[in-house]
Amino acid sequence: MAYFAEKNYFEDQELIELTERVMSGDLTLTWWDAKTERVRAQIRDPRRGLTYADCNLGTYGWDEIPEFVRDKYNMAARGSEIWGKLPDLGYTLNRKSDVWAENVAELYEESKARRWAPAVDLDWTTLPSATTSPELEAATAQLCTTLEEIALVAMEMPSRWIFSINQEFLELKSHLCAQMIDEARHVEVFRKRALAGGQGLKRASASIEQALKEILFAETYPEGSFALNVMLATLIANVLAHAAATARLPIDTRLFRLCLQDTGRELAYGMGQARYHFAHQPHARAVFEDYLDRSEHCLFGVAGSPELLEPLIVLSGGGTAKPQIAHGCRVVARLMAKTVEEYFERCDALGLSERRRRSRLPARVAATAA
Repeated sequence: MAYFAEKNYFEDQELIELTERVMSGDLTLTWWDAKTERVRAQIRDPRRGLTYADCNLGTYGWDEIPEFVRDKYNMAARGSEIWGKLPDLGYTLNRKSDVWAENVAELYEESKARRWAPAVDLDWTTLPSATTSPELEAATAQLCTTLEEIALVAMEMPSRWIFSINQEFLELKSHLCAQMIDEARHVEVFRKRALAGGQGLKRASASIEQALKEILFAETYPEGSFALNVMLATLIANVLAHAAATARLPIDTRLFRLCLQDTGRELAYGMGQARYHFAHQPHARAVFEDYLDRSEHCLFGVAGSPELLEPLIVLSGGGTAKPQIAHGCRVVARLMAKTVEEYFERCDALGLSERRRRSRLPARVAATAA
């Protein structure tokens, strides 16, 4: 559905005449004494430069944003003077506690300071001469195929919501854009690793994609953010940490560690957003308990997929011989149990005290590992 401006500016005689006067030197200078707050942002830490936190001043800062944004649905920069007929963009996420986290500006700054480039920050020249078995390389290619699949959806999830979020929450929107860049980087690096290792991409997963679609199309932003940035990110962080610890090649160790660093920011935002949400809407915990009753199966749908489990087992065991597979199964069972426990610990920290009792995850994971 297209939007058309209220007039065709090629035919707006008033604008044409005004432009001609300005270009002849007759300036209006209506902006000179704009009714805005006079401030001077100063650097607090020279090592970090001028940050968003340094600019959190008066009407320009996020502290001044009310819980309900009722009268600003335009593109005007927060703190600027608003005049005339500005278009309504139809933002639907206008409640601060539905999207905000106290750490969002800090995470945005960190995402820029710790950015990395897969093309040049990994030594790809070492792969052709790397010594590893065909079985381990094939497992690495399958793991990267699955992780790319997950990263694609993790990249798309913020994009589904960002246009609906009010422009007043500009630091948050900046962070979500940075998160999309992080995930685009993961898509790139996992794809390149599979192709550069001599195997190419392996097999997609129907169960993973079905589970990811349910997360992607969550009914509300707080639910979708929690499912992606807490529930799923807990699994991905553990998989990345495990892959880095068991990697046989230095390039893989570095690759998985760099991706883990980015995923840590997703976890930090997810926890911060849920904490802020529950602090301002305590009743939402009951709603979340119901949502997680319905959606936690998605975590098992991803974690229990053979396209994720099997390469982890082969890599953990060191090969495909029966003793190696048996060892790998034991290691991955502990990894999945650890993932579920960390997920519950995060739920406990957020006051979702019913998860351990109500969740089907422990029984399902335990039965599968038996």
